Amino acid sequence: MDMILSRSFAPGDRLVETEIADKLHMSRTPIRNVMRMFIAEGLLESKGNKGCYIPQLTPEDMIAVFKARAFLEGKAAMEAAVCRTVEDIDKLRTLLAAEKKEYRVGNLEGYADINGKFHLLIAEITRNEYIDKFVRQLFWRSGLYIFYFDRFYAPMTPKELLRDPSKSISCNQHEQIVNSIVAGDGAMAENFMHAHIDTTYSKMAGRLPKSGDVLGLQSHFM
Repeated sequence: MDMILSRSFAPGDRLVETEIADKLHMSRTPIRNVMRMFIAEGLLESKGNKGCYIPQLTPEDMIAVFKARAFLEGKAAMEAAVCRTVEDIDKLRTLLAAEKKEYRVGNLEGYADINGKFHLLIAEITRNEYIDKFVRQLFWRSGLYIFYFDRFYAPMTPKELLRDPSKSISCNQHEQIVNSIVAGDGAMAENFMHAHIDTTYSKMAGRLPKSGDVLGLQSHFM
């Protein structure tokens, strides 16, 4: 995941176990296991005997992924507002505090890790293994678009990377979602989650090529 976040690879690239193992100074077995896990999560694709690839990114796929995320994660947030326990609330609040800290210092890897834990925790709180499974798959698939096109992860200039959590739309929206879940208001939690995912999509939509194109990431970031 760190290698994808750092853009060591681009969408469409083939991942070779031996090369990754050499770079990380590891044996091939753990690399193979992680790649299989990422295939199951939708972050990578298998092309039979041709190996493992980072999926190609297209505007059509992005729309489909984020629509599915908004629908399913909205329902997960609504269900979490009913199922949450005191322990769940403590976990959500702890993640919110940690997220603001990582945003403040501009730690991209730490922020990405906590953001993932936040969304997946809400799905976990539902105690529904199917919601948990499919939210996880959609989240990691959408993560490819976020890592390559969100301005936080790919700022045009260092000044664009704000360090004040109170001005972070994502941090504020996460807080709204948590407050709704804590209050047990499922409808509000669903609406805030919908708005949050729609905001994430909208921030990136203007940076994409026209419909029908494969996203040219190499030229976009060179």
